[in-house]
Amino acid sequence: MTYKDSSKPITERVEHLLGLMNLEEKVGQLIQPFGWKTYEVNEGRITLTDSFKEQVKNGGVGSLYGTLRADPWTGVTLETGLSPREGAEAVNHIQRYAIEESRLGIPILIGEECSHGHMAIGGTVFPVPLSIGSTWNVDLYRDMCRAVALETRSQGGAVTYSPVLDVVRDPRWGRTEECFGEDPYLISEYAVASVEGLQGDALDSPSSVAATLKHFVGYGSSEGGRNAGPVHMGTRELMEVDMLPFKKAVEAGAASIMPAYNEIDGVPCTVNTELLDGILRKEWGFDGMVITDCGAIDMLANGHDTAEDGMDAAVQAIRAGIDMEMSGEMFGKHLLKAVELNKLEVSVLDEAVRRVLTLKFKLGLFENP
Repeated sequence: MTYKDSSKPITERVEHLLGLMNLEEKVGQLIQPFGWKTYEVNEGRITLTDSFKEQVKNGGVGSLYGTLRADPWTGVTLETGLSPREGAEAVNHIQRYAIEESRLGIPILIGEECSHGHMAIGGTVFPVPLSIGSTWNVDLYRDMCRAVALETRSQGGAVTYSPVLDVVRDPRWGRTEECFGEDPYLISEYAVASVEGLQGDALDSPSSVAATLKHFVGYGSSEGGRNAGPVHMGTRELMEVDMLPFKKAVEAGAASIMPAYNEIDGVPCTVNTELLDGILRKEWGFDGMVITDCGAIDMLANGHDTAEDGMDAAVQAIRAGIDMEMSGEMFGKHLLKAVELNKLEVSVLDEAVRRVLTLKFKLGLFENP
């Protein structure tokens, strides 16, 4: 089959595979459930959950978030989590099932958190980005990113949700430690080094992961320092300060980007067509994948109040340029129905799927899942 032939151009492989997919399989590629909920560990034996198996057979799963993540948020502990070796075995188990038990055998994109080391049991813990920024040592940070990429990819993680390129203006903001600092030039230098270190010379290398730039944009300038609060900023400041690190990272070849939770001038970044299509894609030439932060689409209807309901939020998001939803709740519930009700064109759905598949081919997942 053409899409399984590694000698064919990626664009040709993507179009062939896209032409074979039904609507359920297309929607499946755009959702990212929580990875740590796909398996159970009993007496050292890793088994897949029935709900995950069912999801694979009913259209598939495009990506998994935090399969190896262990922290209070996930509830995964040293006792219940996976060692590096067990993590690799679990990911192999997940991939094997997804490939062998689905109609088209599309591998899953395993996404992990790595802002200062792979957030998994056994991963090297490096200083937080705020401390890294304080070193002014871009070369050392690039080397650190190479080490993080190797550790992550060795367990099957193929994409990371870092670097965090937010420009910090208010130290009351609770995510300050995740950022390099308050200077856009400094952040830009680290942004480029991050992409170079994480992605290496080739995305399909066993020591490379795809970088996801976040949070696009203005997230570190929220009202009152409140997380996800509205941002009050003029276009010039937005372009010259907050967007500069993202622009430099895109020019360096970043493979993925994540819109911020906040709104600017009343427009949530998740559905800001001017940002995601006009500037990011048309002006900057970004051709990678755009993934939401967790729960961002639901916030459109239950927070920002810019969408009537979940379906309206999902349709707005994919129309604006969102390719994948972290958590997968809104896309999984509503996109198929939206197409059936003629609220969403298949061509819009196809464009998002095309970008997801392209990244998977670039990462070499079809050859080495």
